[in-house]
Amino acid sequence: MRESAVVRVGRGIDELREVVAGEVLADGDPEYLDAGRVIMNAGRPRVVVRCTGPADVVAALKYAEAEDLPIAVRSGGHHAAGLGTNDGGVVIDVRPMDQVQVLPDDIVRVGTGATWGHVAERLAKVGLAISSGDTASVGVGGLMAGGGIGWMVRKHGLAIDNVVSAEVVTADGSVRRVDAATEPELFWGVRGAAGSLGVVTSYDITAVRQQTVHFGTLLYPWTQAAQVMAGWAECMAGAPEALTSSLQLAPTMMADRQVPVAVMVCVSGDPDEVLEPLRNLGTLLTDNVAEVPYAEVFSDMSMPADWRPRIRNGFFDAWSPDLTDRLLEGRQRIPGLAMEIRALGGAFGAMPADATAFAHRDAQFMVNSVLMGTPEQQGSQAEDFDALWQTLRPNGAYMNFLSNPTDADLDSCYPEATRARLAALKQAVDPGHVFRSALSVPPRPEWTGGRRHLMRWAMRSRR
Repeated sequence: MRESAVVRVGRGIDELREVVAGEVLADGDPEYLDAGRVIMNAGRPRVVVRCTGPADVVAALKYAEAEDLPIAVRSGGHHAAGLGTNDGGVVIDVRPMDQVQVLPDDIVRVGTGATWGHVAERLAKVGLAISSGDTASVGVGGLMAGGGIGWMVRKHGLAIDNVVSAEVVTADGSVRRVDAATEPELFWGVRGAAGSLGVVTSYDITAVRQQTVHFGTLLYPWTQAAQVMAGWAECMAGAPEALTSSLQLAPTMMADRQVPVAVMVCVSGDPDEVLEPLRNLGTLLTDNVAEVPYAEVFSDMSMPADWRPRIRNGFFDAWSPDLTDRLLEGRQRIPGLAMEIRALGGAFGAMPADATAFAHRDAQFMVNSVLMGTPEQQGSQAEDFDALWQTLRPNGAYMNFLSNPTDADLDSCYPEATRARLAALKQAVDPGHVFRSALSVPPRPEWTGGRRHLMRWAMRSRR
């Protein structure tokens, strides 16, 4: 795209179409309504730009700047808060950038519009895998924005932990290739806070030689839920890194229905000795663990179109009997409540807390909760759901699993030192807060500690 063409953007959608290689959709175009819709939000943006490369992203940013419009960035469109669209603004749709290119030394260049299911299938053909999420249709860009907790997180860490470089378009229209040697501070920030800093168009990720895993579910009776949960947490606190596991409690939807406790496992290696403790947590009802291609562990999600689940989560540095009691009491009291507890530690915790913008490396467990149903079906359960979380007091939160994020949630996602460092970086690359959402760190910290960190960072950058 010619540089002079970029400058002209802003004089209307027709001019935008002239300089964008991809599609530009506005109200009245046949695919407009679908293009503006994500799973949790049917947006009505002024324009959707389906970007085929960084130049299209630059053009969309220039148009938004000229028209003074808000920006949303869409990849898979799964975020529970519906952040991938907006009303009256510009949606930068990165889905056309879905390349999966295997480079030397098992490095994979992945476009942020690709889905993790597509990535896994492509890499399976060459015997590679990436420690990523667990849902096939989730977009690479969306998952990476928050960290990337998947089925090999204890063996190979978060998805962002395996990134060696990234291409990012910043608010001023610059296209930057960042890594540990080139713009290391921005490289730090895009690994865990990319949505605050720009539009990442591709990541270079170190893959692993992993063709198959042992994957499946162990089911236990609901009547043994307290015993199973406590025993599972104790086992996972000392489990080998090869084992990643979660414990899941499905919603009853009817207060008298007994739904089994599900322990899901993924083993990178020989499963027998690793799984023996988990197979003896109680009366084992079902054991379908089997060796499968890694690409087959990715599930997909579907739900009625009118459902609006409420989602909250929290990190915990250790398990406790009190936590078991509170979660089980809440699950019995709230029929629409589904809960998942993910075991962390291992490679996840081996990364230093300040190595990436995701800082919660001491967490051993993450509790994720979902209140199912339509708003009408949820009714008073919504109050009980919120009240439950007021009693849990987690040590932090994961930004990818929040449906109604608040300022307090943003503080939970980024501890004070991390948020101060992000605010300083934001001031440097996006002082106008172009990339803003409920989960974006603003450029100017609002607390004294943050201002001190901003001054220290600015002084270091001048040396």
